[in-house]
Amino acid sequence: MKKTILLPFLFSLLLTAFLSSCGGSKNKLTITQPEIETPIDTVSEAPIQQPVFEPIQVKYANLLNVAPTELSNLKLYSFIDEWMGAPYLMGGENMQGVDCSSFAQHLYVNVYDYLLERTSTRQYDAETTDKFIGQEFLKEGDLLFFKRPNVNDDEITHVGIYLKNNKFISASGYNGPENLRGVKLSDLTDEWWQERFVCAGRKPLSIYISNDSE
Repeated sequence: MKKTILLPFLFSLLLTAFLSSCGGSKNKLTITQPEIETPIDTVSEAPIQQPVFEPIQVKYANLLNVAPTELSNLKLYSFIDEWMGAPYLMGGENMQGVDCSSFAQHLYVNVYDYLLERTSTRQYDAETTDKFIGQEFLKEGDLLFFKRPNVNDDEITHVGIYLKNNKFISASGYNGPENLRGVKLSDLTDEWWQERFVCAGRKPLSIYISNDSE
């Protein structure tokens, strides 16, 4: 009877001693989390800011077939957009009817703060007009002078203003290849305009002075 009682007691005592020795061991197992390496390129690059263009830039960039970044003179293209489609009228000086030299005069006053002579002949003959023939030297704002083809006289009959990519704006009394009379865009490289082209003319505008000094 005594043996039956002592056996569970001794077993319990041994188990307690064993657990105590395991808990107090200096060599207890320690589990550590593995270190996670941080990628070198954790800092993401800032998103590239896309340029924002004015609607007038986008519109005329498409019409002239150039990049919007090329059209920095918003005042010029806003003026053109306002006058686009105005009817042609010999001697006319407003949007109800305008001729080529008056349109050029309005454009120069409003965009460049420069008063042009009233007629295309006077604009051509003026001492302040630096004339040249090479179309490869054309810059935005240059005057373009035309005359009737196959005639003996050199009378200037039309003037336009050069823009970009061989395109120019004018108030034309000719239907021309565009089949339109009035303020319109035209392509200088078109054969119809090439056979009428006399030369270009450059006025002493501040835009040329500032561009040449850069």
